[in-house]
Amino acid sequence: MEAYQLAFLSNRSRFRWVTKSRQVGYSFVAAIEALARCHLRDGYTSVFVSFNQDDAKEKVLVARQVFDEMPAAYQKRLIVDSKTELVFESNGSGRRVSRIISVPSKPPRGKKGDVLLDEIAHYANDREVYSGSTALILRSHGQLTGCSTPLGRRGIFWEIANEELRKYPHHSRQEVQWWLCRFFCRDVKAAAVEAPHLSTEEQVARFGQQGIIEQFESLPLEDFEQEFCCRFVDESYSFYSFELILPCTSDGLRLCDDFTDVPHSEGRIVAGFDVGRTRDRSELAVFEDQGGRHTCRLLRSYDQVPFSEQPVARLSIDKSGIGMNLAENLSRDYPQVVPEAFSNESKERWVTDFKILLQRRDVALPRERELVS
Repeated sequence: MEAYQLAFLSNRSRFRWVTKSRQVGYSFVAAIEALARCHLRDGYTSVFVSFNQDDAKEKVLVARQVFDEMPAAYQKRLIVDSKTELVFESNGSGRRVSRIISVPSKPPRGKKGDVLLDEIAHYANDREVYSGSTALILRSHGQLTGCSTPLGRRGIFWEIANEELRKYPHHSRQEVQWWLCRFFCRDVKAAAVEAPHLSTEEQVARFGQQGIIEQFESLPLEDFEQEFCCRFVDESYSFYSFELILPCTSDGLRLCDDFTDVPHSEGRIVAGFDVGRTRDRSELAVFEDQGGRHTCRLLRSYDQVPFSEQPVARLSIDKSGIGMNLAENLSRDYPQVVPEAFSNESKERWVTDFKILLQRRDVALPRERELVS
């Protein structure tokens, strides 16, 4: 294990608060901690609260896989085995059960034990979930853990992590940047000392493995710093705030894999295509418009795909710059295609209209981190 994972496991604070980079192994270490406690204690409960349903299932899957690798002599009897719950029965005379329960982002009321709020900064109802979780650890003498990558200088996760608005004296804090992980960093020991004093560009150039270099080159600087460097980016310059976007996301909304999979409906199917080739990806977005409410049905990116292989139909398409030729050809062959000029005036009108839709909550989007960001 990494040093920060061992530090996390040995932390006995009632409130653990972890600001972390993406992909540094906290879902794994949280799952094995819960599994170990289920086998070391009788009547134990661990509740995982996750950003969405898929993430909730992933925690249980990891715990289940590690359980399969345990020596049979140490295993308790597994009596409930589902995608969102594992229940183990004690081998002792009392036959008490211990369990791991995983739920999407909602207050886990009616249970008591340890609670992990995974990626809490990304919840639409983060403050409600946190408030509903604190009471669960009281009578059980459990731990409440908030573990997340940052998402702007807002919300309960940022308030507790930075304490700029008020103090939270009972919370222990841990920061795990990418350079503390051997998978991302060439020299963790040196980086732990030197990286905090370097610029982001210098950090990546001096210590980054190829994977982190590719991430740095693929993301805007602020996005990279927020996703991998534990920095809370000021969103005051964003036209769409997180508070505006998150309530319009739904965990139950599933996107189609292909344009031909978009279901028939009573509403209109409308789409937009932004052309990219050399540096940026081409982006296709398909929505169902029912009485002014727009439900996202398909989002597809095409990275350096030849224009002839980029499937477009019934959509508005950018005719500026390199999109001009494609827009002309498609509008000639398909009457449904409408070329659009990307000017300052048109973009201002579009972003304002979309902001009004968000304010009215007339947009339904999938609950996906990359889309929200």
